[in-house]
Amino acid sequence: MLNCINEPDGPEIIVCCGSGGVGKTTISAAIGLHGALSGKKTIVLTIDPAKRLADSLGLKRFDSDAQRVPVENLVAGDDSPIPDAGLYAMMLDAKHTFDQLISRYAPSELQKKIFKNRYYQHLSNNMAGSHEYMAMEKLYEIFNQNQYDLIVLDTPPSRRALDFLEAPQRMLNILGHNFFMRMFKPYLKAGRWGVRFLNIFASPVLKGVSKVLGKQALDDFAGFMQLWDDMMFEGFSRRATAVKELLAGNKTLFLAVSTPQRLPMDEAIFLSEKLLINEMPFGGFIINRVNFSDPNLETQGVNSDKVFAGTRIDPELRQKLISVHNNILKMAENDARSVKRLMDKTGSEKNVLQIPFADSEIVGLDDLYRLSRFF
Repeated sequence: MLNCINEPDGPEIIVCCGSGGVGKTTISAAIGLHGALSGKKTIVLTIDPAKRLADSLGLKRFDSDAQRVPVENLVAGDDSPIPDAGLYAMMLDAKHTFDQLISRYAPSELQKKIFKNRYYQHLSNNMAGSHEYMAMEKLYEIFNQNQYDLIVLDTPPSRRALDFLEAPQRMLNILGHNFFMRMFKPYLKAGRWGVRFLNIFASPVLKGVSKVLGKQALDDFAGFMQLWDDMMFEGFSRRATAVKELLAGNKTLFLAVSTPQRLPMDEAIFLSEKLLINEMPFGGFIINRVNFSDPNLETQGVNSDKVFAGTRIDPELRQKLISVHNNILKMAENDARSVKRLMDKTGSEKNVLQIPFADSEIVGLDDLYRLSRFF
């Protein structure tokens, strides 16, 4: 599944999806590190506002500028230097990206007016789907800069990851809806780039809406809608189509990250089905934090007399150790059943990568390097 990262014609974009709390951000960072150590200049992008990725990559801070990860301090097991084509990390800033798009599409004399528009300020900061939409815009922008061989994207939790996939069309559906255009166009002055209005409150409907929302709020909204219709819709629409084509193309690979627990596993299956329905390139599942049992150990309990023969261990402590051991065996059996259920339901064994439960948390580059060797 992921060994294709090493190949020259492997994916150029890897999108990691999954529910919250499954280690998706860390997995994304490990995949990025694996890509860089495989000779590909790599950047890891995250929409998740948490700072865990910066911690695991050894960065003091995380912002909207690409930062180089200090991989040069790592050494392989044989103490030879590790080749590094360059690993970078970036926190996606939706508001900053939205502002950049306005600067790209709007004439310079109108940019200040748009940035001051209160509806635009609300849209760029709070509107559902705007952050995911801007993340896709940034992904598309970075891809077309041709500076990186591999882009690894860490998405929000999986139901929101579907929002991520559908965000471009949702934004266009909302802002390009005929309802808005039919409502406002008769009251907007004709002429491209026009920004003055006729009396929009001549409409009984809009007059009623203004009593609920307030005249200023409606005025701000009308102003934004005219600017959107006049000069931004076409550019946004064109890029939304291009982004969708990029994600559906052969340069992209989607991965579903999960743990063996029932709910995250169901989310991963749900996500994979949606990706396949939408004809997105799905690469398989990464099951994180899997408990494994040693096949050479007894699985039907422990013969305490045999295990503790010749020791002077306290009987109470001995019983606790046996209980812990049996619990670990039980968790391993449950995890094995869960993974088998996934394989049976999806009909796939080859595209399921299992990563063992780690004894300690991944807090630095050395830990991340050990994790990256599973790919």
